[in-house]
Amino acid sequence: MTKEKTRPDNNDHCFTGVGREFWLREARGLNRGKITQGPDGTRIDYVTDSDGSALQNGGMFQPQETRMGPGRYFRFFGTINHNRYGAESCMAGGWWIEANTYFQIKSWAMSHDMSLAKAAQQLIVIPGGWHDCGYVGAAHLNRKLKAYVGKGKPATNATSPHNPLRNRDTDPVVAAPSHLEIKQYFVPGDRDLLSRFFKTVAVQQVTAKGRYL
Repeated sequence: MTKEKTRPDNNDHCFTGVGREFWLREARGLNRGKITQGPDGTRIDYVTDSDGSALQNGGMFQPQETRMGPGRYFRFFGTINHNRYGAESCMAGGWWIEANTYFQIKSWAMSHDMSLAKAAQQLIVIPGGWHDCGYVGAAHLNRKLKAYVGKGKPATNATSPHNPLRNRDTDPVVAAPSHLEIKQYFVPGDRDLLSRFFKTVAVQQVTAKGRYL
């Protein structure tokens, strides 16, 4: 009789062994490419930038390990992905903000007479070539989870911000205002795992001014 594989009830395994380095690099903004399993173990080939170095775009400054407690968290995702895959699929992601940060972004949108989507792109550093932050979702985290926390690094649509070959006219750098501390969480784990831990409460389209959760 085959023993049924048990599903983990947390993501602690993502912080040990080769998994720790894999997820930490993703938190730092390294863009993963192909993952292969061989006789010598797991090999991760990272995407190469136009200057020949590893593509490092976005992510967070100096990710710090932390534990997110149960409670309400928010994440932004794009209109195209919402229309293509649906809200539940888009909510099963690793990047989150807490309620205080969400209200900070909401306040920025109101004080600068812009949509919540535009404010989120500026403050959590989402270039337009990634997505439009057209939807925000709220979810309840039903247990403690390990995560990385930090402030978003500068990012571009397609290349590393420090790449000397980057076209500054067509691929500008997006960076959060230096005087603001916009805290973000990156939660390691596959989509199935995260969808069991974050239970969606509400989703709202926020491309128009004055539309908020």
